[in-house]
Amino acid sequence: MKILGLKKEYGSNGYKNDWLTFYPGFHKLNFRFGPASYFDNRFHINFCIIWGQFYINIPWIRSEYDECDPPEYGFYFYSNSGKMPDNFVICKGKKTKHYDLPWAYQWVRTSILLKDGTWDHETKGNRKSYYEDEWKEKRLTEQHSYKYTLNNGEVQGRICDVTVTEREWRPKWFKWTSYFAHKRRVIDIEFNAEVGEKTGSYKGGCLGCSWDLLPGETIKNSLTRMENERKFS
Repeated sequence: MKILGLKKEYGSNGYKNDWLTFYPGFHKLNFRFGPASYFDNRFHINFCIIWGQFYINIPWIRSEYDECDPPEYGFYFYSNSGKMPDNFVICKGKKTKHYDLPWAYQWVRTSILLKDGTWDHETKGNRKSYYEDEWKEKRLTEQHSYKYTLNNGEVQGRICDVTVTEREWRPKWFKWTSYFAHKRRVIDIEFNAEVGEKTGSYKGGCLGCSWDLLPGETIKNSLTRMENERKFS
């Protein structure tokens, strides 16, 4: 299949020839240029104005660059959430300058659940290290058994220590109100031995992880749900 002389790329929705690659659809606004691209010493221009992403390598303008990260100039938007752009980036050669947009979410606090049922809060102006022994003694910690079934049917029996952490983010220009806040409460799990398909290999299995604690769930309920749903592959 050809579109304006471009051949469809195998396994993708893009089209290309020797000097131009094009991806249809809506993309984030961007415009960048440089003396070379990824191990390609041709001058390049990349851009998208609402619809269609273009990657152009001009064959008659070449440089001495032959590397994976040559200098680049211009700008682009990207999203930390994968949805609406929340960050603006200016490219200055091999340096970049990042700017959070007004609606970009920024960290406000981290809170831990204590043994007496209250919460302790870490904020920008009140930094704390919750991994020190002092806080490990104060944190609510429950110990539970955990079973994980490998693909070969073998069952791994583990003991885990479980604590509770909550984090909050707010839009950059709206930190003064909790109206737009995004909060996430999780259980933090530490296993007494590796878990998962990579157990015993050079990559190693999982020794610790987090899992969302849903409204109304107990620590045990959340851990049981993870036991039934999560795969460590």
